[in-house]
Amino acid sequence: MPGALVRPDRDVVPGLAAAARGYPSAVTSRWQNRLRTTARAAVGRFRRARWAVVQTAVAVSLSWYIAHDLLGHPQPFFAPIAAAVSLSASDVLRGQRALQLMSGVALGIVLGTLVEAIAGTAAPAFALAALLAVYGALALGGGPFGQGLMFVNQTAASAILILALHRPGSGTERLVDALVGGGVVVVIGVLLVPADPHRLLDDAARGLFAELRDALNGLRQAGPPAAGDADRELAAGQRIHSRLAALAQARGTARQVVLIAPRRWRSRASVDAAIARSKHLTLLANAVLSLVRVTGAAVDAGEELPEALGEAVAELARACAALAGDGGADAAIGAATRAERLLDPARHAGPGYRGPAVYAARACARDLLAAIGPR
Repeated sequence: MPGALVRPDRDVVPGLAAAARGYPSAVTSRWQNRLRTTARAAVGRFRRARWAVVQTAVAVSLSWYIAHDLLGHPQPFFAPIAAAVSLSASDVLRGQRALQLMSGVALGIVLGTLVEAIAGTAAPAFALAALLAVYGALALGGGPFGQGLMFVNQTAASAILILALHRPGSGTERLVDALVGGGVVVVIGVLLVPADPHRLLDDAARGLFAELRDALNGLRQAGPPAAGDADRELAAGQRIHSRLAALAQARGTARQVVLIAPRRWRSRASVDAAIARSKHLTLLANAVLSLVRVTGAAVDAGEELPEALGEAVAELARACAALAGDGGADAAIGAATRAERLLDPARHAGPGYRGPAVYAARACARDLLAAIGPR
């Protein structure tokens, strides 16, 4: 009888052999999935940036031609660099980056020239130039100069280059090159081929809806409390706040485009309305994060939650999925409306319907409907 319980020749060894045969295929499958995911993400980035990259290449070539062939600068390296840095692979805040770059170069040249006249070009002069440049840029870094580090970095770099190059006319030549590169950026990226403000806002909103969909789906699939839940909540919050920052940049760019670009002046009213609706997305994101937090806390505490909460969260996830993809606003409105009705305390009785998790879910539905706007 003991021999009937353990049969290495028939049970253990074949099982180990099967596991050994299956292990390489499982590893290969995981790597293939990762490669496919990475490739799809890269293709998506290429597709979104293709026109911005083409415009950058044209601006770089044109900047060199103007500075080198027309103005006669022997090595106008900063003109194409200024164009490439300002346009880059994104059509967000292009005009603002060009303004920051040109202003930073001008301020850096003034400060670098001042330091060179007072302290020469020894090593301590470089420290003094960097100190004055950074503090000077920070002192003037409000308004359009305060977003990002372009203004500060260009001020410091220009002041240092004045000392490093140390030849007559280098400051003036560098300033002209910066103006050439920045001017080409303004002409191409703002006047001739301005970004589509509605597309910028829609792309940023879709990215945010995708993160909210994932957060809601993660809430639906959550099981009993486990180690690592707080880390997952923190990671989801960081991704959502990153998308909110991208949405804020899209709003700023849309405002600049309809204000400056003549081709987009007719879109001012519709863009203003879209920006007003998009502000509700900030409330929606905060409501989703609150829902994740309070629901997790309720589960940890063993509180009884209404069964309809799970159905409502599923509807909210469907609404965000529709807005993140091609489902359309009508499908999202229907799902959000159903979610709000499922959790109406006036229609339901029982424990949990007047708890914070239900209120947070209803706030999600209301903010989502407000973000879509009237149809």
